[in-house]
Amino acid sequence: MKMMFKRRYFLLLAALVCCFGALLFFFFHEGRALLPEEEPAARYNIQVIFKALANPPDFWRVVEQGVQSAAAEYGVNCEVTAPPMEKDVDRQIELVREAIARHPDAIILAASDYERMAPVCREVTDAGILLVTVDSDVHYDGRRCFVGTDNAAMGRKLAELVDEAVPPGEKIGVMGHVEGARTAVERRDGLLENVAGGPDRVAALDYCDGSEILSRQRTKEMLLAHPEIRCMVGLNESSALGVANAIRDLGLEGEVGLIACDSSEKQIQFMEQGTIQAFVIQNPFNMGYLSVSNTVSILQGGTVPEVVNTDSVIIKKEDLYKKENQKLMFPFTSVE
Repeated sequence: MKMMFKRRYFLLLAALVCCFGALLFFFFHEGRALLPEEEPAARYNIQVIFKALANPPDFWRVVEQGVQSAAAEYGVNCEVTAPPMEKDVDRQIELVREAIARHPDAIILAASDYERMAPVCREVTDAGILLVTVDSDVHYDGRRCFVGTDNAAMGRKLAELVDEAVPPGEKIGVMGHVEGARTAVERRDGLLENVAGGPDRVAALDYCDGSEILSRQRTKEMLLAHPEIRCMVGLNESSALGVANAIRDLGLEGEVGLIACDSSEKQIQFMEQGTIQAFVIQNPFNMGYLSVSNTVSILQGGTVPEVVNTDSVIIKKEDLYKKENQKLMFPFTSVE
């Protein structure tokens, strides 16, 4: 009797061991089906360094949205940093060196200065880190790809709009953002080389260091010193907003026109009110998105163009509410 009991006991124990073993096998060999799925680790770490985040506010916010949208789609980690102001080249150099110390797979850079950022960009590639530029290029052939607007073409479009806005003999003023930035240089040159009358048409040219407040102040000084100016050109969002406010402050709406780059919500309000006659707008969301997607492609061994042109579009008041333009100006708003 005792032997039969012991035999049944050992058979039951063996069955329990087998069941437990089967459960362990299922747990380890069937993808841990009994536990919630873990988040996959990001395949690549990418440091993204803009010229600014807070100024101009709308433009860089949309570029960052493009960056993070691509990061989510491709399963990569993108950390975005920037100096407080576009003119702060020294701080951007520090941020690049801090990024190098983190040993990322790639750095995406919007260079604050075409020449001054070149040496630190060499440090990036010397460290074996992939370098891609976005919005503003750098004078260094070690960067693998530039993603952004054809700014010379943007300048030609500005010239076309100026010639439509005022007769060829009328003087114009130009307010740029950061003097050494490639975007400012190419837009300025594209404008001056193509506007009727050429550089002699320009009564005054100044820069606002990327500050809307300085643009407003310096534009008022410019217009008071040069009352012959009949049209102003703002080469980016912050410079254009400062110009628009200066025109309003001086009561010159209807007397001095304004052709602007970019299309923030404030700029759109100025267009609706008649202070701004036309925009040449970029596609900042695509800039951010394509900078990441092309970086990932290179890291995976793919081939990408050396320059990816995200294009620019002319928008006048009568075009403001066209569906295709609404999608471009408000990429996260549903347009029916």
